[in-house]
Amino acid sequence: MKKAALVIVITVLAVVGLLFFLGQQRGGKHAVMREGDRAPEFRLTTLDGRTIDLSAFRGKVVMVHFWATWCPPCVEEMPTLERLYRTMLGQDFELLAVSVDENGAQSVRPFMQRNRLSLPVLLDQRHAVADQYGTFKFPETYLVDREGVIRKKIIGAADWTRPEAAGLVAELMKK
Repeated sequence: MKKAALVIVITVLAVVGLLFFLGQQRGGKHAVMREGDRAPEFRLTTLDGRTIDLSAFRGKVVMVHFWATWCPPCVEEMPTLERLYRTMLGQDFELLAVSVDENGAQSVRPFMQRNRLSLPVLLDQRHAVADQYGTFKFPETYLVDREGVIRKKIIGAADWTRPEAAGLVAELMKK
């Protein structure tokens, strides 16, 4: 009985160690972006086929939000992002929802239609931009100021309809 328990513990520790190592390898391709870092520039294609450059939004507050349709916290968060997007339309704010779904539009388009979402989605099928930001946990959100500096990094889902979350965006908009 003790031998079996020891084998189980060793196996669990080995699996956890392997997962940690793989996570470090995936996230270690590039430096992990932190608050105060300049947001890495990127160019991605939108769900409707347009090309978007982050630099095109200089002078605006930009939310760069990494997510995937297979990620339960991401799926739960999307309606609150949609509400934030609609609330901020016409202001100096851009929300860029960067999907890391490997099937790209094939997975994302039906998800957007099914959930009646209209916010702009960019496709990062090869995780090139997510890697550039050092992102490997989803969802992950970066609030970038008007000069292109990351002012807030949020790992995990947020309710963007809550006053505290929306207040983060509002505070950046004042500057």
